[in-house]
Amino acid sequence: MHQTPPYLYMGIPNVGRLKGFTTGYWRCTDHLGMDEGQDQLFNLWLHDVKKAWPPEGWAEAYLREFDGDHTRAIRKYLDYVAEFRSLSPEELAAMPMGSAERSRLGRAPALRLTQPPVATLDELLEIRRVGRILMYIGEATVERMAGYIDGYRLCLSLAGLKDEEYVRFERWLQDTGRVPPGRTWEEAFLQAASGDHEAAIHRLLGCAAEFRALPAAP
Repeated sequence: MHQTPPYLYMGIPNVGRLKGFTTGYWRCTDHLGMDEGQDQLFNLWLHDVKKAWPPEGWAEAYLREFDGDHTRAIRKYLDYVAEFRSLSPEELAAMPMGSAERSRLGRAPALRLTQPPVATLDELLEIRRVGRILMYIGEATVERMAGYIDGYRLCLSLAGLKDEEYVRFERWLQDTGRVPPGRTWEEAFLQAASGDHEAAIHRLLGCAAEFRALPAAP
């Protein structure tokens, strides 16, 4: 099956991974002080205008609608994204919203940094320090954590920032045998944790702390 562009970022279609991806991306834009302009009105439009954001969450509802088919659930969500982007200024202005939201109308996303960047490894160490994984990714699964990292790193890349330390971290995981060749950290750590997703995530965060504590290369 031909991989469509979103899967170039996400890998295997998984609604949890996509939710993690978008969460990580928005978290990074917040760190950087980037202005997403009227794109930030998408959730409001999906919830209040399309009535397509059920209380249980779009991912859970769409997945149930399509009998567990992740690809179809993701496509439905992305179709809404495309529809939102095609709205005319008049249609956007007709949305019910407060003054803060209305101030975003007509503002294009601006990928300009207004705050110091937070590297991916620093973000992982902060999650480890806080200790509340659910506060960051909503559900403790390796798919959501992997998506969070992917979305966070894409944001850094679009902002023109290099994330070389994380690349070295990934290489270190392989060189030390923690992640065998041809496998992802999700697969390796989930197996090591006997299927316990939260323990696998904590293992990743612990590895990040161990890597950061290593003596700097001369």
